[in-house]
Amino acid sequence: MLLLARRAAALPPCCRRWGSSPPAAAAHAPRPTPAPRRLRTTAAAAAAAAAAGQPAARLAVVASGNGVKIRAAAAALARCWPDASFDVRGEAADSGVPAQPTGDEETLRGALNRAAALRAAHPAALVLAIEGGVAERADGELECMAWAVAVSPATGAVSRARSGSFALPPALAALVRGGLELGAADDKLFGRTRSGQGSGTVGHLSRGALSRERYYEDAFVCALLPLLNPQHYPGHGL
Repeated sequence: MLLLARRAAALPPCCRRWGSSPPAAAAHAPRPTPAPRRLRTTAAAAAAAAAAGQPAARLAVVASGNGVKIRAAAAALARCWPDASFDVRGEAADSGVPAQPTGDEETLRGALNRAAALRAAHPAALVLAIEGGVAERADGELECMAWAVAVSPATGAVSRARSGSFALPPALAALVRGGLELGAADDKLFGRTRSGQGSGTVGHLSRGALSRERYYEDAFVCALLPLLNPQHYPGHGL
């Protein structure tokens, strides 16, 4: 037994066998903490950058208090300008359209109204807004889509982009046509809670392949293209 104990002690820790359970020190040894992703989307980050002599973060205001939309906008900005810093803030704004917009015209108007309200309040900021809606297809299906809007802080020029779209299941479409907002209809049909604040209908139907946040993020990227390429879009830019 003494010989076995000595041999075990000579082995590296990863090769020793402790029986049914490791000693307390091994059982509770902290796992290495992954390096945190540097977030450059807060006022604190902007203040830190200024103290370090770095360029000040640009203010970007998202016309929503929904965390999904705010995170989507922040992610889109990071993808378009990976070397820039943005102080991204969410602020609720009235859409001026029904809670469940129907059709492209009404849905786009909601996004434009939200953006216009924040542009008036924050004339020096990059303003972003997005409105989700539904639209009837010629084949009788009801599709889900969204319109994203970006307002140039330099000139006030407005750019817009329509998201990808997908057909709603017939049972879900029936609930929306019956007067429910899509989020409420989703919760009722699929037995979920506050799906509009989470993965959304697209996240549920895609089984996680495409979240609502990423769905909006891509729409924001498309709306930002004129600001990203002012040489090709006169009047746009940061």
